[in-house]
Amino acid sequence: MIFLAYNILLTFFLLLAIPYVLLRSLVQKRFRTSLLQRMGFFRSFSLHRPIWVHAASVGEVFCSIPLLKKIRKEFPHLKIILTTMTSMGKETAQTYLPEADQVLFVPMDHPFIVRRTLKKIQPRLLLIAETELWPNLLCSFGKRKIPIILFNGRISEKSFRGYLFLKFLFKECLKYVSLFLMQTQEDQTRIIEMGANPDKTRVVGNLKFDQPFPSLPPESMNELAKTLGLSGKENVLIAGSTHSGEEEILVTLFKELKKKDPNLVLLLAPRHLERLEEVEKILKRESLSWQRKTFFSLSRSQSDQEPSQVILLDTMGELMRLYCLGSLVFVGGSLVPVGGHNPLEPLFFKKCVFFGPYMFNFLEISRRLTEAGGAIWVSGKEDLFSQMNRLVFDEAARKEVGEKGYQFLQKHQGATERMLKEIKPFLREMSE
Repeated sequence: MIFLAYNILLTFFLLLAIPYVLLRSLVQKRFRTSLLQRMGFFRSFSLHRPIWVHAASVGEVFCSIPLLKKIRKEFPHLKIILTTMTSMGKETAQTYLPEADQVLFVPMDHPFIVRRTLKKIQPRLLLIAETELWPNLLCSFGKRKIPIILFNGRISEKSFRGYLFLKFLFKECLKYVSLFLMQTQEDQTRIIEMGANPDKTRVVGNLKFDQPFPSLPPESMNELAKTLGLSGKENVLIAGSTHSGEEEILVTLFKELKKKDPNLVLLLAPRHLERLEEVEKILKRESLSWQRKTFFSLSRSQSDQEPSQVILLDTMGELMRLYCLGSLVFVGGSLVPVGGHNPLEPLFFKKCVFFGPYMFNFLEISRRLTEAGGAIWVSGKEDLFSQMNRLVFDEAARKEVGEKGYQFLQKHQGATERMLKEIKPFLREMSE
């Protein structure tokens, strides 16, 4: 009865969306191709009974990399199909995950579409990154006795409230999950309260600590600085993955700091590239000079160019390695109630990291990191101004925070091996 009501509502929603879908399909070939995959139609599929890995978007794809590399190394004969929810997630997987034999969009969670997809793929195991819990997908696997493993499981406080509201639905489908490999004790407690079998839950840590970090020698860092039109003498304030409402605050802060430090440069990386023009309007209004990162790639000679005060990162997949150039790093999505983004990446380069009060997507990591002295958690705009004003000229203090952050990162690595140990029995069974 529960699933009947869910599927009736889902069918009604899909019918309402038909005019929009048809119109967009006529004008966007890329959308048309993705729509076919989301409906369970593939041009070709030749993998024999693969592992199906679902990683919703860019973050989940990156966190899956260390685990899938280990699986490929120890079980090279097993085939892997990876599905994502977003175009950017798919492009990221195709670029950074050669271990995936095929990358597709995940099918819509309608019973007819899921059944068609399962019949086509015929998977022997489903691995789901973090918290992508689609009721029909889980039940379709479960009723076919195909094992399901939730890995790097995370239940944010915001998501938890929503799941509890629909507990009657999720409790029914969680019974089909063979194993819940959760990041923290709190995540384990929440998934059990949602209806998971306690005997099937494990706390194994967070794969994000094990993600591959780029190692850059000094000469490579100098070359990287040149790709941004920098000489290497600048102090660089990096604002990564910013959202609407944050750029105004950061630009105002930057202008105040630059009065004291003329060598200060702002590297601004909006989370969503479609917001670049919106951010440029803010910079223009504040009378700041800027250039997009791709400008430096296209311009052969920059010697006659006036140095820009702000560099806008208008490419994907480069922010992690650019953190090596920063003196101060701000983690976006945390001054506004978005939930924050991954604060671990700049720690590898021993950078002084700041984030705001809204880090509920990384609550335990940010709390423990702050307690270890490896980052600075500010209460809001004024606190951020005060802390950055204090540290912009105090290199020793910045290095102390960066070193503690790096030690925190090193201390918490190892989740990949623990997860693989739990998953291995299922992989061995596939190998027989």
